[in-house]
Parts: sequence; structure tokens; C-alpha cells
Amino acid sequence: MKILVQSKIEGELLSRLESIIGDDHTYVNPESQEQLVEEGKDTDIFYGYCSEEIFPLLPNIKWIQASSAGMDRHMYPAIRQSDVILTNAAGLYATHVADQAFALLLGLARGIHQTVRNQDQHKWGGLGTPMIEIDGFKMGIVGLGGIGMEMVKRAKGFDMHVIAVDAYRTEKPDNVDELMSMDKLKDLMSRVDVVMIACPLTEETRGLINADNLSVMQQSAYFINVARGPIVKEDDLIQILKDGKIAGAGLDVTEVEPLDQNSPLWDFPNVIISPHSAGGSQHRMNRITSFFLDNLERYLNGEELKNIVNKDLGF
Repeated sequence: MKILVQSKIEGELLSRLESIIGDDHTYVNPESQEQLVEEGKDTDIFYGYCSEEIFPLLPNIKWIQASSAGMDRHMYPAIRQSDVILTNAAGLYATHVADQAFALLLGLARGIHQTVRNQDQHKWGGLGTPMIEIDGFKMGIVGLGGIGMEMVKRAKGFDMHVIAVDAYRTEKPDNVDELMSMDKLKDLMSRVDVVMIACPLTEETRGLINADNLSVMQQSAYFINVARGPIVKEDDLIQILKDGKIAGAGLDVTEVEPLDQNSPLWDFPNVIISPHSAGGSQHRMNRITSFFLDNLERYLNGEELKNIVNKDLGF
């Protein structure tokens, strides 16, 4: 079999790849579009981001190991209608995405965004916002997959009461205080001090967060989104912020990226925006590549792969 690797593999991981494939299989790492077109003709396995433009260049493809956890960019018609096995990196981003969610929450609660602006001006004091202690908060988590469960772990470090909604999980984990079905989302959002979004973007979750449920949040509550921007109706969130209906929002993702320079979100004093950077980590590439190599070994041995994507569900 021929394996096409989109990003360069080096060091111990390269040695392991070569050990796994032995003399029976080959791998390539195209360095140009021309090489990708040529090498893709007889590629069996693809590791990386297989875009809608790349997929037609792989007529012999049997399995794609995506380098992302979210599958919204892979759910184009050609791949959904094919027999190609698609696996993702679900769970591999969970720790650092949860870190980002708490960084945004703590930044808002402790006024860090204001102190950074003051530091730029060599200005001491003058925060103009109350300092909030998050210990003992009630936290609402939307989506209890890998990222959601890492949020739970961090929440418990702050002695938080955790309420979660999930479309598929029915058995409550021990460290979650309340688990409810998705139809209880509005109830969750009305009861908590912070809402964190951790569900995948699917047709069912697109626009899930809107004026109807944002409007029931407490005025002292925070809203954090580190999942996907289109899960939130951005105009509704902007209006809620304009009306002062919530304490603030931390957004690593927006409905359209990059965020338009004229968006009102840039100028709210109680909004922190990070540029879809929650997936960043010094361990990221090693972690994902190690997972791919584990799955590759399974594939070549005829074993069941981990993280097979249900194309009907979109994750």
C-alpha cells in the first residue's frame, strides 16, 4: 500500500513509521501541488487535511486519517457518499482546548484583558470592572465528548457544580453533577454562571445557540465558545452583549473566520477574542502523528480503527 503523509514526519516517529510499513508498503510526503497530483493517483492511505479539492486527486483512496477533531470541513458530498473510511483526531485536542476555555473565562473574570491594555499604556490600576472569583461557579457544558470532559476536570479543580447537556451520552460520569438531554439546553443556560460550548458542528448544532437561549442567561454569566463559530448565531450574541444581558464572552471561534474587521465583537470591553488558536500545543503534532501510527498499525493488521467517523452524524 501507498501512504501519503501531508506533513513531514521526523525523528523517532519517522523511524516508527518505517518500522510499521517495512518493505511491503511505501510512504510519500509531497512538497508541491504537482507532486501531490502525481503521488495521489495510487495512494491508498491519506494522513492530514483532505480538502474537497484534494479528494478527487485520490481515486484509489481507502482510508483518510484526518488531523483535526472537528469534521465539519470534511463533510462534503463526495466523501460522505464514498466508501472511504474516515477517522479523526477526536480527544487529542481536548486538554489544550479546555485550557483555552478556562484561559478565556479567567481572563474575563479577573480583568486580564483590561490589564494588558493598561500595560500597553504603562497605566497602573483603573480596571473599571469587578474582580470575580470563579471558585464555586455553576458551569454549563454543551457537549460532553473529549473536550467537555476535560472542561469538567478543570471545573472540579475550582469546586464548580457542573451541569452538562449532550445529544448522545445518557450515563452521567461521576464527576458531572447533572447530565441532561439537549432539549434541556435552555434550562441549563438559565441556571449557570458560565456556559462553555464543546459540541461538534453538525447540521443539528448549527445555530444551536441563539437569542432564545442566550436571553435566559443570568446578567452575571459568561459565555465561552472554543468549538466552532457557526454553532452560535453571532448577530444574536452581539445583540445580547449590546444590551448588557450577560457579563461577557470569550470566543476562540467566530461564525466567519477571520472575524471581519468591522465586527462589533472587536470593540466590546467585555469580550476576549483569540484567533481559533485553542488547538495549539507544543505536543500537538507528536500526539496526532502517534495516533495515526497506532491506527496505521491497526489498519495493516486488519484490526478495527479508532475514531471512525459516522458520516451520517458528521462526527
